Amino acid sequence: MLIKKSGHPYSILNRFDLLGNDEAALSKAFAYIIGNNSKALFQFLQSIGLPYKNTMNNFKEIDILTEKSRKEGRTDIEIKYSTYFHIIIESKVRNNKIKEQRTQYLTAFDSNCTKNILCFITQKRDTNKLVTDNIQILHLSWFDIITLFDNREFYDDEIINEFLKYIIRSFKMTEQKEILVQDVSDSNEIERFKKYRIYRRNQTFGSPLYFAPYFTNNAKQEEGLGISYLSKILGILTLSPKDIRNFESDLLSFCKDKQIVNNWISGVESNDQDSNEVFTYYFLDKPLRLNKNLLKDGTIKKGRGKGWISAMIPPNRCVTFKEFTKRLME
Repeated sequence: MLIKKSGHPYSILNRFDLLGNDEAALSKAFAYIIGNNSKALFQFLQSIGLPYKNTMNNFKEIDILTEKSRKEGRTDIEIKYSTYFHIIIESKVRNNKIKEQRTQYLTAFDSNCTKNILCFITQKRDTNKLVTDNIQILHLSWFDIITLFDNREFYDDEIINEFLKYIIRSFKMTEQKEILVQDVSDSNEIERFKKYRIYRRNQTFGSPLYFAPYFTNNAKQEEGLGISYLSKILGILTLSPKDIRNFESDLLSFCKDKQIVNNWISGVESNDQDSNEVFTYYFLDKPLRLNKNLLKDGTIKKGRGKGWISAMIPPNRCVTFKEFTKRLME
């Protein structure tokens, strides 16, 4: 690692950069932050549903560990407060996905604790849901952690600011998918979009901000061929349709309107109520009808569709607001 480059009077690295840029390094950096800043710790706890007050007594009594070896494996971070709560955090960065860890640590919790939480923090947002009897399972992204600390409460905190610079620079956490564009032709999925404000697809990762369905010729919609709607994505869940009613609280966190949430539940269950198959569901705001349909790049020139869409749209195809609005203005 280059600490200081010749010709420069000082190193541009901060204390966290010295840890490296793998999952273990980021876990240690995050644990260090919440282990040394009570405001950061209790803001994180409150964000995952543990409304404990930031008092010196509470802070003193909480254990925070990294890389704890257990018979089930080595955990990334553990946070424990007597018999009140026990949190196990598993972190992933870049394209690494959660695999066996979904169930690996379910037997590692303290059965005497009132609240047990298994928390996954990933770079590619993971929206899978697993139902368990006595363990709450949460899925956060590192973008959520950045948002948690990137506010006026921490602007003057040197260590927090170093952590934010480290996580953004070392792990390139600035990439945000903007508008997901996908072909839609199946009549069931068209109804799910128009009637229930849901887009359903095979299990995937990532968290775009908006969804724009591309109605194909086979869709035979009155709006015609192309993109005619744009809808804000309010939340994403990956689960089996039969389990959707177990996650009403998650849906209410996306939208407080119970009528809309009930409509979403009906949309997930539509044609799939008893299915064990896992899908990813995008829960949408009211679609905005565009003033014209946007079409694919139908030319035959070299590099066609660059920055846009052409031919069959690949899975997870996202375009930028800049490109989208440019097409609207043409």
